[in-house]
Amino acid sequence: MGVPRRFVAPSDCQNCSFRRSGDFCHLRSPLMDRFNAIGHVTIYPANVPLISEGEFLRGVHIVCSGRVKMSVETREKRTVILKIAGDRYVLGLSSVVSSRPAPLTITTVDLCQINFIERDRFLELLETDYRMKLACAAILAHEISTTFDDVHDLLLARSSTEKLARLLLSWVAAQPHNRDLRVTSEFTHEEMAQMIGSSRETVTRLLCDMKKKELIRIEGSTLVIPNRVALQAIA
Repeated sequence: MGVPRRFVAPSDCQNCSFRRSGDFCHLRSPLMDRFNAIGHVTIYPANVPLISEGEFLRGVHIVCSGRVKMSVETREKRTVILKIAGDRYVLGLSSVVSSRPAPLTITTVDLCQINFIERDRFLELLETDYRMKLACAAILAHEISTTFDDVHDLLLARSSTEKLARLLLSWVAAQPHNRDLRVTSEFTHEEMAQMIGSSRETVTRLLCDMKKKELIRIEGSTLVIPNRVALQAIA
């Protein structure tokens, strides 16, 4: 099996087209200049492992663009996908600042631009500037809050049907309340099962049931939710 290709990109946070307000993107000069100087930007294709569960990290990964999936392996050797993280998510921050092993395995979902900062240089910058401390505190607080929401939603759902309905609705949460909500169906039934803690066979059966009830339909690689309210009723 060949090693996935990756490409080193110029590190220029000041003029990056993905730069937005918030997290480390809002740092001002000269702190941003120092932050920019210690980063290593790399372009990764899909399905590349960035972090392995249980390893001590060499640094933090910042997802400038693209998506990654966070997963854990149960005692029964089953994979559970806990989260799909999007642009500018900071990976490994809690493990780096606490010197603890990574609790998750993190893999790219699609083409990703990743800014990697080595642990020692990151901690050195953190120790010397209070603005970095505040940025890290805000990122960790947001991470805790969103993780709680994810677990809360998963525990509230009593059945696999509810969990699957919540998952599908989460994919179109940012879309306007039109009748037809469309999302590219990028995940396999096995991956969807890993997201809701179920089996591939169960997900396949539930999707068939939803199609028969006209709660969803498949148009090529696009999943269509014709009526958000109807799907919310079973979620």
